[in-house]
Amino acid sequence: MILIIDSGSTKTHFALLDSDGTYKEFASKGFNPYYYDKDDFYNLLRDELYQKIKGNRVDRIYYYGAGCSSEANCTLVEQTLSLFFPSAEILAEHDLYGAALALCGNNKGIACILGTGSNSCLWDGEHTIENVPSLGYMLGDEGSGTYLGKITLTAILSGEADADIARAFYREYKLTFSETLEKVYRKPYPNRFLSSISLFIHSHIENPWCQKMVRQNFCDFIEKQVSKYTDYQATSVSFIGSVAFYFQDILEAVLDEYNISLGKIFKEPMSGLVVYHAEKRD
Repeated sequence: MILIIDSGSTKTHFALLDSDGTYKEFASKGFNPYYYDKDDFYNLLRDELYQKIKGNRVDRIYYYGAGCSSEANCTLVEQTLSLFFPSAEILAEHDLYGAALALCGNNKGIACILGTGSNSCLWDGEHTIENVPSLGYMLGDEGSGTYLGKITLTAILSGEADADIARAFYREYKLTFSETLEKVYRKPYPNRFLSSISLFIHSHIENPWCQKMVRQNFCDFIEKQVSKYTDYQATSVSFIGSVAFYFQDILEAVLDEYNISLGKIFKEPMSGLVVYHAEKRD
């Protein structure tokens, strides 16, 4: 059996692929080695995966994860997985690599992730040939749920947001001004809090100001990421992630403004990864 793992900062998806092409899916909380340590990952695997699939022989594991952009982080992931699956062949890659496989397969294209975080690459059908560095939620992440939450929250706290939206935020989150700042600067996982604000924006998307924030989010992503790639206007651009999926009408309009050709939009990469690995095995 093949175990495919797609792990973001918010959620992790698992698919156990059998030799006949059928598969079972599981989900757990997310993991990112830049934000959490080896013990966190061990506990996640022990409590939310291993108990569900123990007894199944896993021969190969393909892990595509946020934060796996360095050899050290990939090694951490591979070593922790080997504690549960000592006989399995394990390969850890960046989640962007998995996104490119799911979106583009063996074809050339620009693959983008717009979820809790954001990233992108120019893919030649086998390898990443160009990559604009993703700087994380503190320094970048344009286009992501976290960035959308950050620009929205900044406007609310500075008094520049639509008045109705500002009142709705404080009411629905049950937070005061000072408590909101504490959530960002003193509480754990501020990226999760910021990203949750994208759900708030979606629930109020009829408001023109919210539409403006989403549009700014996508424009900033194109300016900082997509427009940096060679021949980007002549290359199909595809997206994976909840932000791209749930705000796709605004995304499509922004792409048209920049004369960019839209490829695919997937909410999650797992179905594409299952197809890719099933075909590759055959």
